[in-house]
Amino acid sequence: MNEHGPVVYAGPQEPTGICYRLVMWEAGALPESSLAEWQSARKDLLAAMRDAGIKGARGKLAGLEKELRELNCRVIEGPLATCPRRALTCTRANALAAFLAREAGVLGFRLGACSVEVLLQAGEDCDPQAKQESWKQSVEGMEWSAESLCEALMPADAVRLLAEYRAADTLHESAVEDEAAAALESTPFRHVTVLAHEAVDALLPAEGRVLVDATLGGGGHSELMLQAGAEVWGIDQDPAARAAAKRRLAAYGDKLHVVAGNFRNAVALLQERGVQAVDGLLADIGISSPQVDCAERGFSFLNEGPLDMRMNPAAERSAADIVNTAAESELADILWQYGEERASRAIARRIVQERSKAPITTTTQLADIIATVLPRKGKQHPATRSFQALRIAVNDELGALEDLLHTGLSLLRSGGRFAVITFHSLEDRAVKRFFEQVTRPEIDRPEWPAPRPNPDYAAKLVFRKPITASEAELSANPRSRSAKLRVIEKL
Repeated sequence: MNEHGPVVYAGPQEPTGICYRLVMWEAGALPESSLAEWQSARKDLLAAMRDAGIKGARGKLAGLEKELRELNCRVIEGPLATCPRRALTCTRANALAAFLAREAGVLGFRLGACSVEVLLQAGEDCDPQAKQESWKQSVEGMEWSAESLCEALMPADAVRLLAEYRAADTLHESAVEDEAAAALESTPFRHVTVLAHEAVDALLPAEGRVLVDATLGGGGHSELMLQAGAEVWGIDQDPAARAAAKRRLAAYGDKLHVVAGNFRNAVALLQERGVQAVDGLLADIGISSPQVDCAERGFSFLNEGPLDMRMNPAAERSAADIVNTAAESELADILWQYGEERASRAIARRIVQERSKAPITTTTQLADIIATVLPRKGKQHPATRSFQALRIAVNDELGALEDLLHTGLSLLRSGGRFAVITFHSLEDRAVKRFFEQVTRPEIDRPEWPAPRPNPDYAAKLVFRKPITASEAELSANPRSRSAKLRVIEKL
């Protein structure tokens, strides 16, 4: 908990539809007389709003809504913002922040000295009152007021509130990253950067140029950019990666800006911080070595660990959630679509059979189940493709890549370069298809008498063929064997 200000968190998920804004506070933080006044006035206003809504009196309804907001601010939010009490001590605040960051449906929150404001995604099974009661139980020794504030937000208002959280996000910079940094003392984040010089050189790093490392990782690519004099914005959703990069690149001071988030939101994350255009954008798609090698992250079947696979530990759905709840047909589709696993249906059928006996909770447990369907042949473990598929599904990796591809060019200045490193055919096909789409001056179809101008034409290829690892790199790092680098330049 920052003793000089609130803890603010903004998650990677965007608001969809109606959301709730919930405010809870410490018992005794507000005078009982003020609360009684608020309850009475609020009850009258809600009744008047209901009548205005029934009659279709939109002007009156808007006025009443404004009056309710002013009442909430005057009686509840204003006094809470200046409340001298500090019930949410450092320990309590960190405990509550860690709990809320992992709560399903929580898009973001702001913790004050004795109160918490939460932006919650509405849904069919979302009960705000029940949620609040659950949150109140998460912090020991904290007495909460029986009263609370709950208001529905239209999508546009929810987006604005989440933007406020993102602009002031401190949780990733404090509680989450401090914890990750402490973990690095015993388990260093060691990642061998793939195609390091090839990718960075393609972005033409130099003094005065602004570059984006959309997949910061351990900071290998960013370090080369900084050494060349560029200003770098590094984005990563993994707190351990951000903590490692900050430690590694601390000497570069304010030339490096580390941002918490998913690269699919790179454009929005940067624009919220005043960055409207850059000279280069690099994305190194896939998983890092420390994530694979850390059994606790649940990415690999080589060592037993929880069946997790979340690159962002605060994300809602883990691999265990999919394996234990998805329908058999959905499981089969995931294994086939993202892992190109030919035995997808047989594996899905066996998973459903086994989970009916007991939940599947560990990596080795799942790997052993898959091995009963696919006996091992050659060096590749029979669970390799299935684990890849689940990882991609858990993190929506292909969806995130498509989002970055379709927005990344808008962030580049003319002459800016967009470089992407991929590690398997699904990713590379998506990048190749998009790059071809935007670098073709004309398009043609059999039914057309002549080619027509391509409305998506906006860039040119820097390399006609993808760049792959050299023999020296392959010898030093076998994991680089499937890496492909493609680069385009904005016209």
